[in-house]
Amino acid sequence: MSPRSEFLAGVRDIAPVLLGTVPFGLVAGVAAVSAGLSALEGLALSLFAFSGIAQLITCQLLAADSPVIVTVGAAFVVSLRLLMYSAALSPHLAHLNRRWRALLAFLMTDQSFAMTMHIATQSDRPHFHWHFLGAGVTLYCAWQASVALGIAVGAQVPPAWSLDFAVTLTFIGLLVPAVRTRADLAAGIVATAVALLAAGLPYRLALVVAAIAGIGAGLFVEKKGAHR
Repeated sequence: MSPRSEFLAGVRDIAPVLLGTVPFGLVAGVAAVSAGLSALEGLALSLFAFSGIAQLITCQLLAADSPVIVTVGAAFVVSLRLLMYSAALSPHLAHLNRRWRALLAFLMTDQSFAMTMHIATQSDRPHFHWHFLGAGVTLYCAWQASVALGIAVGAQVPPAWSLDFAVTLTFIGLLVPAVRTRADLAAGIVATAVALLAAGLPYRLALVVAAIAGIGAGLFVEKKGAHR
């Protein structure tokens, strides 16, 4: 496939995810206003952070008047999962120059990784990075528009709409198609169990601990199956 066709394929592949991304972005925008941020501050946070979970945590801690170092540290911790995504994709993107890698790293999200990783493993897709770019740019634009709308409407969104549940639905929608093997299932079950058990850990460390435990469980099951 040519770079142009890969880019358009990335746009098409990420399109279904936008159904959950839009209400998620609305929640992030409303959270920014509720935390006392101005419209410009809320948009700047979204434009430069581009991380729904990190933005929500930042807004929650700002609303609670938490110290800056605690707020930055919490956002950093929940973003550590992106290191694992980068490690998984690095063999397929290592040949790119530094500008390309920096751009794709900025566009890295749970959604873009989940919807494009299966493409990266295909040896006949030398222009995979254009596919990732198409997915990332589409997601970025949709996210910023959604956050801007959330900031505009602010607290006028009725609580009965339960838009915050869109966050959960978004990640469930990403998880289900990704579970294809026993190792995937084991990773998902263990990560979920550990996340629930470690929910009381400070600075959202439960997310990182659960991710590490899930990876370990998946590798164990995969290695055990290979020896059969």
